[in-house]
Amino acid sequence: MRVGTPYPILLCMGSIIYGHLNDSLLLDESLIAAQFQGVSDVALQLALKQYRDFCIANLDELLEEVSPEAGKLRLFVGENADERILKQGAFYLDTVIMADPLFNLTRPDHEATSAWSRAFDMPNPESLDRRGVVKAAKTLLSCRSLVANGYVRFFPTTLENEAPAELPFYAPSDGFENVLPPHLLKLYKEAADVRSVVASPKGLLVQPNLELGRRIHVDFDGKESGRAFGYNLAVQEVVSWNRESGRAQFAMRMPNTPPSKEMFDAWVSQSVNSSARMHFEMLHRDIRWSARFGSQYMTRSQFAASVLDSTDEVSSSSIPSSTASGWLNLKLPTFDSVSMGRLMAARSDEEAFRRFRLQLEKHFRELRLETDPEKRRQKTENAMHELVDIQLTEVDSAIRRLKRKGVLTGLGAVASLAAATATSGASLIATMCAAYAGYKTFEEYRISAKESPAYFLWQTLGRK
Repeated sequence: MRVGTPYPILLCMGSIIYGHLNDSLLLDESLIAAQFQGVSDVALQLALKQYRDFCIANLDELLEEVSPEAGKLRLFVGENADERILKQGAFYLDTVIMADPLFNLTRPDHEATSAWSRAFDMPNPESLDRRGVVKAAKTLLSCRSLVANGYVRFFPTTLENEAPAELPFYAPSDGFENVLPPHLLKLYKEAADVRSVVASPKGLLVQPNLELGRRIHVDFDGKESGRAFGYNLAVQEVVSWNRESGRAQFAMRMPNTPPSKEMFDAWVSQSVNSSARMHFEMLHRDIRWSARFGSQYMTRSQFAASVLDSTDEVSSSSIPSSTASGWLNLKLPTFDSVSMGRLMAARSDEEAFRRFRLQLEKHFRELRLETDPEKRRQKTENAMHELVDIQLTEVDSAIRRLKRKGVLTGLGAVASLAAATATSGASLIATMCAAYAGYKTFEEYRISAKESPAYFLWQTLGRK
């Protein structure tokens, strides 16, 4: 039974998910505008379950939608893409693959996580998130024309992130000090931003500093990744222990008194190490998905890029500006204040943007195929000359024409697109891709794939 006003017909042939959502209340524009007022929790949860069942039943077809396309540079951006980055990349990227934001809200109830959330006054990740549904629905609505013309693709990658039926219980004797190779764990520890958290009537609030307490927030790269980790230091007591079955029953409580300084310091250290492990596993999952899609991985996090660029020794350098290392590092004009409709129309009408994307993919593919360091350096210099002195000059001319026509208005911004390729099996991204493909070494993978793995770092530099 339909709820709300008549459904708009979504004329989008780019993905089967819109075919399903034509008959769902989830993309009813009037209901979205009213934040689904008048729609019961039961009806909204049923619509989410139906969408989940549809996606799972059609995973193979959805995977086909994100299959590689010859001559196009395709980038997987994971779970943290937003309209801003889609606007910024509209002129310069062929295809952006995103985690389906609506599917991420269809997770079924999980008894253990719900109980834990209730016990410690934490937001319940299993409860119906109406604001989240509205935000995800708006994203799908705003992107339907982008999906139709092939610029955006969605896939339910978060299915892999869902908690197992039985949650693991960790009791490390070393405080997780061996959870990652030493050089990586050092990188994470140096970047860790640990702050106190307090409970309030408005929910859990992250404080500006770290003080003695029982709640903390651990982050490595701020808002750029959206991946932060929260911890509660509860007191645990063993209620029962069955040696034959190996099962134990615990009771946990959150005291009103703070822990000792010694206990607090040990707990913070272990939490940072545990967060490093989880952050790295999430990054690893993103790389596996990129490899499965036949795409490159794109991140907005300088820290994530430094992890991917890590070898057996920590490098103190950031993104190199020199072409000697085989990097493409481009400064691109963007207009994220302009409507997506205008950007996509300009993208289609102006040949300069298509030529730029074509040349970027061509040069980057050639760099990924090159194994000789000196030849790679020469090709990088040639690519930078072609892209900066020729292609971006054409792009600037096209942008000036669009400004005169009134298509592009307001102040623009400058973004940095840095592209890196792995030159040996020492880099983590090379090792990750080789492992995903089932090869024992990176060299076996490279010979088979005929190219090196790679990733892109996209950052907004500021207003023009």
